[in-house]
Amino acid sequence: QKLSSSINGIDSLRANDEPIGYQVGSFVQQYLTEERHIDESRLVGLNSPEEYADALRQGRVSAIVDEHPYIELFLSSQCDFRIVGEEFTRGGWGFAFPRDSPLTPDLSTAILKLSENGDLQRIRDKWLTTSSCSEDNTEIESNQLHPRSFLGLFLLCGISCVIALTIYFTKICRRFHRVSRTAGISDFGGTSSRRRLQTLISLIDEKKEPSKKRRKTEKYEESPLDGDKDGVSVRTHQRQQTPASSDGNDN
Repeated sequence: QKLSSSINGIDSLRANDEPIGYQVGSFVQQYLTEERHIDESRLVGLNSPEEYADALRQGRVSAIVDEHPYIELFLSSQCDFRIVGEEFTRGGWGFAFPRDSPLTPDLSTAILKLSENGDLQRIRDKWLTTSSCSEDNTEIESNQLHPRSFLGLFLLCGISCVIALTIYFTKICRRFHRVSRTAGISDFGGTSSRRRLQTLISLIDEKKEPSKKRRKTEKYEESPLDGDKDGVSVRTHQRQQTPASSDGNDN
């Protein structure tokens, strides 16, 4: 999902020059200009969730900044969009009462109980997450990579491995039959079965022949020894001629 948009949070949104949508009448405009130092000319005011969707689809804004509950309510009916980045304010919402109001502790206690027994989460799920988007798992989520996305790759690798193994064992079997005929291994008796099994294992475990480069290196290393043998033969021939010359002088 992160690859589908160049915007991954408020910082990347502030760094570029693309227009930003916000809800008219909310504190977001003042927050973006005074706290985040975003030029006011980049801000585009929008009045309804329908305008949110139209502005994003038409490219009039690259993103919309709004309070989290409003965004969740918008996404509950719009499956083509998603939230990027993390929340960058933690103020939250609350109820205001006159100073020293007797309702303050009672309401605070009631909200705390709703939070502890899970009623607040159930209320949120009922009004914000029950939608066609959650049932269809959304179009964006369906584009995520899953193991089945690589089915073609796995199939290609599996077929290649099967073909390679088939060729290898075919060659091994042909060599085994050829060696069996040469060695004259009989098809009867437990001893011959063990011999056939040992022969097959030895063929599978057989070392590869040295490569051409390695054979050339070995041949090069052996060449000085051949030269030494030639030198010895020449010196032996000279020594055989020396007594002949001395015999000639005596004669």
